[in-house]
Amino acid sequence: MTSDSLNDRLVQSLLAARDKEAALLALVDDAPSVEADVWTAKDSVAHLNAWREHAARTLVAARLGTPFEGPAVDTDVDASNAVIYEAHRGDSAAAVREAYGTSYSGLIDAINACSVEDLLRERPDNGGAVWLVVPGNGHGHTSQHLTYWAFDHGDAGGAEEAAKWSYGVDSTLLPENKPVADYNFACFYARTRNVEKALPLLGAALRARPDLRAFALEDADLEPIRDDPRVESLLGA
Repeated sequence: MTSDSLNDRLVQSLLAARDKEAALLALVDDAPSVEADVWTAKDSVAHLNAWREHAARTLVAARLGTPFEGPAVDTDVDASNAVIYEAHRGDSAAAVREAYGTSYSGLIDAINACSVEDLLRERPDNGGAVWLVVPGNGHGHTSQHLTYWAFDHGDAGGAEEAAKWSYGVDSTLLPENKPVADYNFACFYARTRNVEKALPLLGAALRARPDLRAFALEDADLEPIRDDPRVESLLGA
């Protein structure tokens, strides 16, 4: 961990995410998906753009003490994702590439405008500190979609590399986010049915953040390993 301020570390995490996501951005074009229900690179980047914009609006609302307004909400992610997909599925590749740059710069500007006190304030909508909206919609979200993309294209090694990269960003820059990083990394290994690697990460996450247990009980990412007796014991299922 560096000695930089929370603001600086959040910005550094976003710069790392922007560089990492550039590989997906390079694949953005106007060609339609070759398979039904499989997102194109354009769909993925448009989705990531929209959630970064949501994070920036959240920070602005927290700083100004105003109600949050916007189509994306954390409390019903599936519904928000459907709205975002329909809103942006017709966007041109050029528009998505432009929004990629402005969504990153807008979120960085929103971070820099906040005081540390603003970032540490509790969110009234779903609990947790305001600053957590940044990794959740920054490098963590980028990693999630890079792993999806890699799996969809038969690149299991690339998927694991993206998951490890995100975990490294948290370890280096945002150790305060370690329980969530542990949980997300456990979910990655759960999706690949690697219970031996998922189990210690899941255990560490639940010990540090017992409140994650309720979420884990419903999390589809854990389904491939949910029947393992050790996982059942951890979850109290």
